[in-house]
Amino acid sequence: MRLPPTIVTRAWRESFNLAQLLPEARTIATARTELRWITEYVEEKMTDQAGKGMKVSDSDFQEKISRLCYLRGQKGVPLQYLLGSQPFGDSLDIKCRRGVLIPRWETEEWGIKIAQGIRKNHPFFTTAESDGDELTEEAGTDTDVSETASQTFKVLDLCTGTGCLALLFAEQLRAPMAKSVYVEGVDSSLDAIDLARLNRAMNARVFERYGTSVVFTGADIFYFDIASDQFDIIIANPPYVSEEHYYSPRYTSRSVRRFEPKQALLGGIEFYRRILQLAREGAVPAVVCEIADQQQLQDIVDECVDDGWAAGGMRDSAGVVRTIIAWRKELSGWSWMKQLINV
Repeated sequence: MRLPPTIVTRAWRESFNLAQLLPEARTIATARTELRWITEYVEEKMTDQAGKGMKVSDSDFQEKISRLCYLRGQKGVPLQYLLGSQPFGDSLDIKCRRGVLIPRWETEEWGIKIAQGIRKNHPFFTTAESDGDELTEEAGTDTDVSETASQTFKVLDLCTGTGCLALLFAEQLRAPMAKSVYVEGVDSSLDAIDLARLNRAMNARVFERYGTSVVFTGADIFYFDIASDQFDIIIANPPYVSEEHYYSPRYTSRSVRRFEPKQALLGGIEFYRRILQLAREGAVPAVVCEIADQQQLQDIVDECVDDGWAAGGMRDSAGVVRTIIAWRKELSGWSWMKQLINV
């Protein structure tokens, strides 16, 4: 969609760099925000250079800013690839690079909701002190003993990419005293696994002090198996964009098609079928996956969810049906998830 001439004129009057950013930013406000981030990034880099005795000048400073604005606005390079990272969760800094899907706010939003819901409601966390200075509510009397007996709460993150979702759960799930949290991320892309391991190392201070461990495994989920009772929940942001939507500017931007990995985007029901199959075979109590829309939610429920499971969808803050939530009906420790269902 073409930009109104009035917006383009306003941008040019305010700043050459602002005008450069406008084709991708689309609004003056967004362009201002991106320009501020770019400026802060260049300031930080040049301050580091100056601290190492390297000569820096104002002309170098302005040239670097202008170059990044050009690459972002005129060439469509995602800002996260240019700046090298994306803030995520409360205090994570997720490194980003070409060849690995960029973390999205939608994933962050539902990840925080699910992780905080687990910490507030699951018997593993509610039957002991979780923060050291306050007691959480006691688990109900009908809770299955197996839901509290384990000393480790285990999360499996499939199609982990940068590892952002696995690390978000590691950050948010703080185990009660004498207990621990284990998170495993799996991806078929070796580039993704390498980056996820880097992100684990860069963010370890956030979760290791709480007795949480995170590992990343290179594997194709269609040839990946888990043992019975090995995990408490499967989370996933699998490829879910249809071929039609991928090539439609209405659903997928030029920047995404040009710079982000196609294999991390194109997919559909086959991924959800496999994820739910793994959950059944491994007796995993709950599954939460990102999805495209309400139609995809219905397709997954109709084809992949059997009578032993309860399932529904959760909208994101933009009103889009973004997540499928499923749990085994016989386990009372997960019945709280129905409170999140709004579709």
